[in-house]
Amino acid sequence: MRIVQTAEFEHSLQKLSAGIQRLCAAQIEYLRRDRHDPRLHIKKLHGLEGVYSFRVTRSYRALFYFDREGDLILFDIDDRKDVYR
Repeated sequence: MRIVQTAEFEHSLQKLSAGIQRLCAAQIEYLRRDRHDPRLHIKKLHGLEGVYSFRVTRSYRALFYFDREGDLILFDIDDRKDVYR
């Protein structure tokens, strides 16, 4: 499984603090090793077919989906009160 970051994801990530960026990189590494790692707190989103989130911090979430080839596509990251809009 490859993990692909969209341009939108990278743009959103660059707007966040360096600390959040480091934590996100660590979470992505956990995801790369084992997508069922409990530290990720992965949730399937209701109302959005095939879209999932994982916890970066208590306040920040990253959104992803799987494409037809089985690659994991990271497409957004933001504060949890804004990312689901």
